[in-house]
Amino acid sequence: MNNNHYQLDKVVILSRHGIRTPLQNTLQFLEKVTRFKWPKWDHPYGYLTMRGGVLEAYFGRYLATWLEKNNIKLSTHNTELFVYANSLQRTVATAQFLITGAFAGYDIPIHHKYPIEKMDLIFDPSLQDDSPEFKHAVLHDIDEADKAANIFSNLAPAYEILSDILDYKNSQLYAKYQCNLADIPSELYFKKHEEPALLGPLAIGASVVDAFLLQYYSAFPKEQIAWGRLTSQEQWQQLIEIRNQYINLVFHSKTLAKHSATLLINMINDLMHKDNKVNLLVGHDSTIAALLGILNFKDYQLPNQFETTPIGGKVALQRFRHLPTGEYFFKAEYIYQSFEQLHNWQALDANNPAQHYQLQLENASVNSDGYYDWSDFEKRMESIKTK
Repeated sequence: MNNNHYQLDKVVILSRHGIRTPLQNTLQFLEKVTRFKWPKWDHPYGYLTMRGGVLEAYFGRYLATWLEKNNIKLSTHNTELFVYANSLQRTVATAQFLITGAFAGYDIPIHHKYPIEKMDLIFDPSLQDDSPEFKHAVLHDIDEADKAANIFSNLAPAYEILSDILDYKNSQLYAKYQCNLADIPSELYFKKHEEPALLGPLAIGASVVDAFLLQYYSAFPKEQIAWGRLTSQEQWQQLIEIRNQYINLVFHSKTLAKHSATLLINMINDLMHKDNKVNLLVGHDSTIAALLGILNFKDYQLPNQFETTPIGGKVALQRFRHLPTGEYFFKAEYIYQSFEQLHNWQALDANNPAQHYQLQLENASVNSDGYYDWSDFEKRMESIKTK
């Protein structure tokens, strides 16, 4: 494989925000699932933490070095770099820290559409259509995914672990339902202008695991991370699968992915036709899951990370020019921090690089050097845009 013949020509990096505090509506709900007290945070709910910001600054420096290695040395002129974030504190702040890490001292604008704390439609998974037909199509997707992978039954052991950690049998939620956590009824919450949700054990589990992960990534004292009751990597792996499957079913499945990511695809398509060599977009795990779903990427398991859409992780959509022929090719990589790099607050550099994982497309062939034909990928984006 001679990759020296390929010059990185343009890249769109879609980032999930960095480490944040739990969301307020989630915390209010979590009080009901356990008799234990949840630890307090020193930032407002749903905000990027200072620790999260520093990790993003490290990541920014790493990305600037990675781009230079790929012969994109930005002169920090605005024409070469475009940064756009969802209009929430955690996404705008993530973009600011990333740019500070990459280009400290330069006035690079962070674009966002609205005043802080108003969702931008490009990143918003809320429903614009709550018709019975659309809901039926979403339920069909969930049903098909479960049939193919036995998702709900395979998660039964994870729910048992979670019940033990929460002491669920002594919670308000158990008093209400009088059944095992896994047996709480499931229901698709489907209301216009609100985020769809798969209520029941999956949503409960995803919320709890999210809270545990934020404690772990924020390096809370061991006795505070899940009250000291989550003790092994195997347990983490099983519990995080609840969260992965929730994101997979609610955001990655085809009908909802197309619904929520079409505007994003339009934007990426436009950016690929503009002069900027590097484009950085900052959104959410739902944004990345929908993007990978709508573009029909193959399922994947990221090495050294249990999350499929890890906090602070970045999907880099890359266009390469083949120097001998002048033809263009495509490659996509997930660039992210490992489970331990996040927990240990590690700087990223040549001795401790970010993790890189090459993503594969369904129904597409690579050349002998492992690259996809750019025109095929462009057609894939266009087909979404025009539908």
